[in-house]
Amino acid sequence: MPQMPAAEELPLRSRRERPRNYLVRSEQRRVFWLFMPPAIVVVLLLGWIERTWQASPPAADRPQVDTTVMEVPADPAVADAVMIEVEPTLPAAAADECGATSEALARVRDDSMFRATDEEAWFQIWMTLRSSEMKSLLNSPARQVSFGELYGQPLTFRGRLVRFRGTLHRLEKMSAPPNQYDIRDYWQGWLEPEGGPASPIVVYFLRLPARMPTGMKIDESVEVVGYFFKRWAYAATDTIRIAPLVMALEPAWKPRPAAAPQSNSISTVALVTIAAVVLLTLLGIRAADRAPARPHEPPPTDLSAALSNVEIFSPEESLRRLADSEHSPTQSPAKEPT
Repeated sequence: MPQMPAAEELPLRSRRERPRNYLVRSEQRRVFWLFMPPAIVVVLLLGWIERTWQASPPAADRPQVDTTVMEVPADPAVADAVMIEVEPTLPAAAADECGATSEALARVRDDSMFRATDEEAWFQIWMTLRSSEMKSLLNSPARQVSFGELYGQPLTFRGRLVRFRGTLHRLEKMSAPPNQYDIRDYWQGWLEPEGGPASPIVVYFLRLPARMPTGMKIDESVEVVGYFFKRWAYAATDTIRIAPLVMALEPAWKPRPAAAPQSNSISTVALVTIAAVVLLTLLGIRAADRAPARPHEPPPTDLSAALSNVEIFSPEESLRRLADSEHSPTQSPAKEPT
């Protein structure tokens, strides 16, 4: 018959871990703090990425103006035809409205570069500007004009005071031709007019405000109050083009406030927010794990100690003893007295 295992070979009762009950409030809090804060961090990061790398909307198309110099075709029927330039007729204007005399302005020609006939009106306007104050020019009733008005009506605005806004993209110093007015140099600026088109307005300044940036690549918003001179021809990268030319004392310019450096890295606020969420997550998980104390369970019974005083018999010995107990004489019960 099989032998019973010895006391030392009996296994101890194992204590198995209880399954989590997710209907208990402590487990629900633990799950909340385990998943909700990371989800908040992910949402914050996605929002920051969208604001940082989202493509800016395309700029609206600005109206374009063909500024190419138009050549007048010659009459093929006449081999030796000669073009005669007609003297322009300037609109009547008061003497105090123009920066130069009407006689000098009448000799200025549009759609050309600087000519000798332009010099008289050119330096008369410079002398008018040099004798003016910037404050009085800004407060003057100068007409607000657009690129289209200056480009399309040069005779109307010749020598008159005009006002417009725009962005200077180029500003360099130019030497003045020899003259008797002691004007040695001035500043040539290329301005993109506010509201378009992308064609430039060329502005000559007698002086500049202090600390104003200069160079071939700048981006400065200014207001200009000056005298319109002519529609000036210049050599562009593709062909000969024309642009309105204005003469001003100086640009009305204000320094821009220092802009915060742009960076593609996560900002300090985002880092602090993520750190705070992570800290709250750890604290929440720790608090949720502090469930109510379970009742004290007695330690598992040591079977070896419990069976140390028990005599263990083999099956044969147990059967023999059982048989002996059956054959032993039984004692008769004692009789009760009558």
